[in-house]
Amino acid sequence: MTDERDLLKRLEDIPDPAAHVATRLAARPPAPVEAPAEPSLTRPARERRGVVAIMTGIAWILLFSWIEGFRDDLGSPGVIVPLAVAAVLSGLGLLLALRRRARGLPAGVRVLQALVVAVPVGFLAAAFVRSHVADPPVPLELHVRCIASALGTALPPFALAGLALRRSFLSAPAWRGASIGALCGLGVAVGLETHCALDDLLHITFAHGLPIAAGALLGAAAGALRGRA
Repeated sequence: MTDERDLLKRLEDIPDPAAHVATRLAARPPAPVEAPAEPSLTRPARERRGVVAIMTGIAWILLFSWIEGFRDDLGSPGVIVPLAVAAVLSGLGLLLALRRRARGLPAGVRVLQALVVAVPVGFLAAAFVRSHVADPPVPLELHVRCIASALGTALPPFALAGLALRRSFLSAPAWRGASIGALCGLGVAVGLETHCALDDLLHITFAHGLPIAAGALLGAAAGALRGRA
């Protein structure tokens, strides 16, 4: 019978199949580890920054609408009620997209995808219900003027959202950026309708809906590039 001690000694003669891997790793210098360019914010600090950005964006939209001049029929129920509903839905959507769920987890990807789809679809559905195709058509210069107003209204809130949410997303940064951008765009569209009284379906769809589409696209790009924590 073979002695067990002899068997154990023979194990040392078996070559290590991973020896070349260990040698290669030992010869390779470790990759340099760089400290982050800026310290990560704590959760309370990030939430405060988000609240400040939202309030500043709302203040800018109201200020821009006041500068442009509020429409004469803004106080009528047929105008103010839909705008108030859209503004509330925009705020609730932002709360849904940004608020932490149980255990501190962010909103799921399905929720974000639903918001990205629901915002433009809901806006278009409301436009079809409330508006009609003007006859004669709206002059081109009015379309261009409203598009310029949309860009002037939208750029500061979009920039604030990008700065406030930089390095804030743990997962699905493109979807999170797109959903927040679309909701910010909906808020801008509400601001546009406080001073633009044109009731033309094409004008509302393309001129007033531009911030929603631009917000979703820019938000997706910003989230993918700078949004991941």
